[in-house]
Amino acid sequence: MPEQIRVLLVDDSVVVLHGLKTILAESRNIIVVGTASTHDEAITAVGQHRPDVVLLDVQVGSVSGIDLCETLRHRFPKTSMCFLTAYEDRALLRAAIRAGAQGYLLKSCSGVEVARSIAIVAEGKAVVDPALVTQVMTWIRDSAQGSRRQSIEDCSKSDFEVLSRIAAGKSNKEIAQELHATPAKIASRIQAIYKRLKISRRSEATSCFVRWRERLPRSMPNGTALIQSPIMRHLDDNT
Repeated sequence: MPEQIRVLLVDDSVVVLHGLKTILAESRNIIVVGTASTHDEAITAVGQHRPDVVLLDVQVGSVSGIDLCETLRHRFPKTSMCFLTAYEDRALLRAAIRAGAQGYLLKSCSGVEVARSIAIVAEGKAVVDPALVTQVMTWIRDSAQGSRRQSIEDCSKSDFEVLSRIAAGKSNKEIAQELHATPAKIASRIQAIYKRLKISRRSEATSCFVRWRERLPRSMPNGTALIQSPIMRHLDDNT
């Protein structure tokens, strides 16, 4: 771990950013190198400051913080990601972990806990808010049960891109054209999704996706970024 941990803060609330800067200023080994309020600002700031840790929310304005995390991890693999959010939603926690986040904290935690967690993440370790440990353990236990049908929430972003188009009534050829892939590759991806979800028909895939879509807004109030993702916009455009 570096002597001073360089941290970039990403949140669409000026009040939250100011509060975090004030709290982290009390830590001798943490320096806030910059802040960002939008997706584009965050990418630019990380490229400019090259922080050790990015502390971000799961929703940044109208954009998904989960997608932002995935983008930053791809472009800046040496920078660690830690979420600080008000959302306790299981789907968001899983999505954050799949996107490459090393930490997931709730905004109800103390300033001391935030600083301690940043230090843990900077060392390359993982940290989860104590209130969410049970959810993580349940996920791990369920994943170990190989015969159990996997939840659609465990699907990757690319899986959702395919599932949303299946639900919209697209053929394999149409899906391949839209995703710039060959029909054979799309067919292979669909079979992999079927195997993962223990299903065998397009109607079942559509049913899984629609049930997930109907459930998501209720579990995440105020319209989170996942609802506003390109996947959901695509389905909305075709319904």
